[in-house]
Amino acid sequence: MKFKNEIVITLIITMLVLFLRFINVFQIENGLGNPFLIISMIICFSFVTIFIQKNIDRNYKENKVYYQNLDILKYISAILIMILHLRPFLNFSDQLDLTFNNIITRICVPIFFIVTGYFVAKKQNNNENYITDYVKRTIPLYLVWSLLYLPILIGTILQNLPIMSEYLSKINIALPLLIILSMLLLPVVILIALCYTGIYYHLWYFPAIIFSLLVLKKWTKKFNIKYLLAISFILLLFGATETYYGVLPVSIKDVLSYYYNIFFTTRNFLFFGLFYVVLGYFVGTKEKAYSKYCFTKLIISFFLLVFEAILLHDTNRLNSNILLSCVPLTYYLFISVIYITNKIKLKFQFGNLSKYYYLLHPMVIFIMSLLIKDIGNYPYLNIFMVLLITHIISILIIKLKKKNKKLII
Repeated sequence: MKFKNEIVITLIITMLVLFLRFINVFQIENGLGNPFLIISMIICFSFVTIFIQKNIDRNYKENKVYYQNLDILKYISAILIMILHLRPFLNFSDQLDLTFNNIITRICVPIFFIVTGYFVAKKQNNNENYITDYVKRTIPLYLVWSLLYLPILIGTILQNLPIMSEYLSKINIALPLLIILSMLLLPVVILIALCYTGIYYHLWYFPAIIFSLLVLKKWTKKFNIKYLLAISFILLLFGATETYYGVLPVSIKDVLSYYYNIFFTTRNFLFFGLFYVVLGYFVGTKEKAYSKYCFTKLIISFFLLVFEAILLHDTNRLNSNILLSCVPLTYYLFISVIYITNKIKLKFQFGNLSKYYYLLHPMVIFIMSLLIKDIGNYPYLNIFMVLLITHIISILIIKLKKKNKKLII
């Protein structure tokens, strides 16, 4: 049938819009439930979806891949992560905070992992030792930024000293003994931090990437990548227990408590990063990355993510790092993005800027909070200032690295 794809897409969009009307997201009261507006949305969304899907299908058939789109996606993701860490809507709008914190920004880190895994697979075709070379380049960078964040870590500890003192007062250990224990355990704590959580909260990404790639390298030498993809997905399911903690049976919670009482979070390479890196690598091993109706499936996945976040919003979560709807969403987003036509030649350094935005922004946030104590009361000004300062410092670092290519930063 000539118009089979268009009919399928229109039916899917119609069902999604009508479902939103059925669950009262689109209401007469908010102006979105008007029948004329419902029909207009169905027509408009269907037209846009069909247009983009045709563009993707055509580029796939003609083998046209637009990798610049991935740099733009990473750049946008880095900005969203910055705003996420500012939590600007927390005290102003519960709906906005839910939308931004637990829906939109949850796809950002998985995208970074998938893109890394994908290009590792592609570059391994020309260099068998690419993973080793990549890890050797990443470790010094990670250690340098860990050192840079040590003063920020100390400053954060000093800021939270009253809370820590209150907690320590409940522990029946003499102060001299506590100091001795702290000094003895300090090297162990630093080693665990470097290999697990990172010295500062965003640096966990580096050990996650490093260990995921090392596991990937060892595995692919002897076994099929599909098995590692399946195993890492099972590990991701365990990682998701921190998000679904409130809906789990008490017996399972009792078992999980042994893990969470020691490690606090599943946001690490084993239960989070590994699956997405392997997924990206798996896609990269294919001659062509494609899925039929990928843009339509992306829209469906986004709806699933929204419903998942809404259903879990009032449950007792340990955290919201891992949402299972992000798996199909990030996969179809990646596939769609690389095939959407982009003929604009941009000289803007999206790739480098996204890297330094991610690395720098917690430092800028911390310093801004010291210089302007009430900045959090002005969320939009806070966002603007952090973005501006982070961007300026990023540009300066990029220019500095051009002059001295041996500089590790």
